[in-house]
Amino acid sequence: MLSRRDIEKELGKGINIVPVIRENFKENSINLSASRDAWTMGNGTVYWHGGDNFNCDNSKGSKRSITLSKGSSCIFTAYRTVQYIILLPHTTTLVETKEVLGVENNIGGALYSKVGIVSTGIGHIGTMLGPGYCGHLLIPLHNITDDVIALKVGATFVSVSFDYLSTPVIRTSSTVSGHLDKFSELGINIDKNTRTYLTADWKSNLDGIRERMCSEDSYKDYKHHIRRSTWKELQKYINKRNIIAILSVIILVGCLYLSAIKLDQGRPQPVWVDRFWNVGCSGIVGTLVIGLFNFIKDKK
Repeated sequence: MLSRRDIEKELGKGINIVPVIRENFKENSINLSASRDAWTMGNGTVYWHGGDNFNCDNSKGSKRSITLSKGSSCIFTAYRTVQYIILLPHTTTLVETKEVLGVENNIGGALYSKVGIVSTGIGHIGTMLGPGYCGHLLIPLHNITDDVIALKVGATFVSVSFDYLSTPVIRTSSTVSGHLDKFSELGINIDKNTRTYLTADWKSNLDGIRERMCSEDSYKDYKHHIRRSTWKELQKYINKRNIIAILSVIILVGCLYLSAIKLDQGRPQPVWVDRFWNVGCSGIVGTLVIGLFNFIKDKK
């Protein structure tokens, strides 16, 4: 499994994501956000009572209602800028991620539920990220409760982790972004604008996603943040104690080399210099370098 540092090293190479949101990068995963492209696999009427309070009971009156049918969009606009994905009780809801992801053929992964999502009554997410995948990710959410669950559009709801493959996979077919090829058999009908958005040319190939990511300010800012963090980490090791230790090892190695040169003076063959390179570097010098590394590593 790749750590955060591994993921950051692969950004712009084996792992490409649009948009890059710094807060979504975790220790060994990236959190993905829910988009406004979501469809229910059930039927029902939901009543909104204000805020994020939704239910199927209108006995106490409600502000607004929304009737959902299988294959229809389940987005509810409560306010001008606040939208919710409505998850009917005991029903599966399909949600496209806001992010577009593209990985090389030697990288795969897995998607997991976030604790906050599971605690609301949404079943665990367990699906794979195939090597070479490009596009939005279609995530099935299962409301296993008797209540309506409302998920805010833009909220993070799933985490993706990454792994290296020992042998790269050779893809024989192109990826259909967001799994739109499965929509007809699921009874989902989408409008032309949504289809065009989800299947934009740049989202279906790694180079297109990489170019789009590298051109965005969010990626440039994150790379700057990584460089700044790396420099701050390096600064922890720059102190008087470590500098003296490094100089001492350099001086000691230099003295050993000069001694070998002096011992070889007058000899037809450079015996001691050869011993320095063949024996000293692999034995004495190697031991000194390892000892120096542990000395600095243990006591910053």
